[in-house]
Amino acid sequence: MFEQLFYKTILSYKAQTKKRKHKQLMSLATLYITALQLSILFVLCIVLVRATNSSFLRFYEIYTPIFYSILAGIVLFLFNAMYFNGKRMLQIKNKAIKENTKGTDVWKLWMIPVVIFGLSFILLKAT
Repeated sequence: MFEQLFYKTILSYKAQTKKRKHKQLMSLATLYITALQLSILFVLCIVLVRATNSSFLRFYEIYTPIFYSILAGIVLFLFNAMYFNGKRMLQIKNKAIKENTKGTDVWKLWMIPVVIFGLSFILLKAT
């Protein structure tokens, strides 16, 4: 699923009027996949913390979850940068060509992580 979204992001940025180099396209797609994975991770963490009645999200200890989320974002970005590089990118591209993958609007792609982040904040405030 993330591989398809990665290539769809590249195609979407390529279809824009502003021409970008391949390195910029790869960076934007990696950033998008990292944001998507981080938003899903936030929702899962909030559900897990709420289900276990943990005191991880106390207001006076707010720096700990912020530190862990920044650390998780850095680790996810580095993992995605290494994973979607070289041979894996060629495999994704060949698979997408066979399936005739088309690009979509960039704002539609970026709305997915934004909506998931919104869901995580709703879950955070709900209980």
